[in-house]
Amino acid sequence: MHSLRYTLPLACLTLLAPLAGAGDGVTHVRVEGMLDVGTLGLLERACDHAEAEGHGALILDIDTPGGEIELMWQLSRRLDRASEDGLLTTAWVHDRATSAGALLAISCERVYMSPASTIGSAAPVTPGPAGIAPVPEEGGVREKVTSLLRSQFRAVAERHGRPPALAEAMVDESVEVREVRHEGELKVIDATEWGDLRMSGDDVELVRTLVREGELLNATGTEAVGLGLADGSAASLEEVIDRIGLSGQPVVTLERSASEDTLAWLTMMSPILLMAGLWLGYTELKQPGFGAPGIGAVICFAVMLTGHWFVGLADIPHIVLVGVGLALLVVELFVMPGTIWIGLVGGVAVVLGLIAAQVGPGFTFADPLARSMALDASFHFMLLATVAMLGVVGLSKVLPDTPVLRHAVTGPTFEGTGFGEAVPEASYQVSVGDRGVTKTDLRPVGKVSLEAGGAKEYEARAAGEALEAGVAVVVVEAAGGRVVVELDKGGSA
Repeated sequence: MHSLRYTLPLACLTLLAPLAGAGDGVTHVRVEGMLDVGTLGLLERACDHAEAEGHGALILDIDTPGGEIELMWQLSRRLDRASEDGLLTTAWVHDRATSAGALLAISCERVYMSPASTIGSAAPVTPGPAGIAPVPEEGGVREKVTSLLRSQFRAVAERHGRPPALAEAMVDESVEVREVRHEGELKVIDATEWGDLRMSGDDVELVRTLVREGELLNATGTEAVGLGLADGSAASLEEVIDRIGLSGQPVVTLERSASEDTLAWLTMMSPILLMAGLWLGYTELKQPGFGAPGIGAVICFAVMLTGHWFVGLADIPHIVLVGVGLALLVVELFVMPGTIWIGLVGGVAVVLGLIAAQVGPGFTFADPLARSMALDASFHFMLLATVAMLGVVGLSKVLPDTPVLRHAVTGPTFEGTGFGEAVPEASYQVSVGDRGVTKTDLRPVGKVSLEAGGAKEYEARAAGEALEAGVAVVVVEAAGGRVVVELDKGGSA
């Protein structure tokens, strides 16, 4: 980008006045390195601390090369909520705020730049074998992602009184930005707006081109102030505090803790926790009663949601939705087996809750980036569920042969088209009408002993309500790879 030396009269110059009516105290947070979920956890903790202490301002001390798009949106939304709660959010870019870090900075109500700092260069990129590379153009992927980012940057800039065309120029190199004089006022517009003004016949004069087509906006601290992207320069934290009118107030500095690092690690492990939970849930269904696999499944889902809760992604409605879904699944499996619709509603509730916990609070379908994130989260969930189901298929072949679980999980009980004992040399085939007795509770799966099979044990499923151990049963279905029994009202244990 060419040298930028502008002195535009900004509509937002009134923001430079000292803050009136602010609370006492300042919460200062250092944001450095790549943005990750730990950064979101740190920001959540800082906002909670500032609110609890009655502080008037939250200052983000920024030095970051950026991070993931989804995380960028979540950080921006968290700052919006902090502003709505009456907290003055302030960004001090003392080194660099590039890529997602640029949106983090302009999402604050005030932005101050150190003289040697830079802001901008937010074109979408993707990691690859050769390092960071531009998003591929195949299938219109780059255009889609770039369009979403442009709308997000523009909306944030408009919300905080910054030139939206310059915010778009950080993302898309095809955006050309010009300074014009329209009806006696200096304005910053893009090439499309320039063409519209000329076509309308309005009195418009081109003053200069700020960002040429084919360039990304990456401004120094001085340039950012002149362009209206920042509210002023500040060489130190004390100067920033003075600029916002809180000089002399107590300052509390929060640093990233080991807990934020742990939360980032837990969130990275979410796919593994999800698949482990599904695998353990399958194992629990294959054995009678409720035991260690079921407890393990609950722990996996709980740890996953807990990590998302502490970083501000999972909200109370998300956790309640997952909890209600799991409760309905338990009712379907152990209280009212065979109802189907209860389990279906429970499964949908669990899926929706887990997906919503990936997107985070503040989701709205009106935001195109939020819609894209919801679709991506849904796709990733379905992909993980598919992988988990493939693992379940493999698990069903392996578990019956393991020493530890051989007695807890029974293997296939059929040979050819009929059913036989769970021993290779057996010749007995299970048939409809065979009678026996339950050896374990069937809630809804357990073990039964059939008289015609020589009192051998078989895996079976209750056809209706759960059956207690020691009651007489009769086989009502023996096809399709399973044995289904119901209470034998004419028999006795």
